[in-house]
Amino acid sequence: MNVKCNKCGYVGDKNEFPKDYDFCQQEFIKACPKCDNRQSPGDASLRMMPGQEHPFEYVRDVPKSDDPATRVFHDAGEAS
Repeated sequence: MNVKCNKCGYVGDKNEFPKDYDFCQQEFIKACPKCDNRQSPGDASLRMMPGQEHPFEYVRDVPKSDDPATRVFHDAGEAS
């Protein structure tokens, strides 16, 4: 699966990006290999909360939904 850095726009394979675990022990993308975009475990733990910006996201063909429940579940499974 590919991951996109939302700071520099770099798209690469998930294995290229350093990973860590958030407070819920879910894997997240920790940093971009091409720029200084980084994320802490605390920020990653809040990724499903409304209004949170995502420093990284998975590149998917699935369109985003406006349904609040669908959006929360989508964000919970995001890269960061």
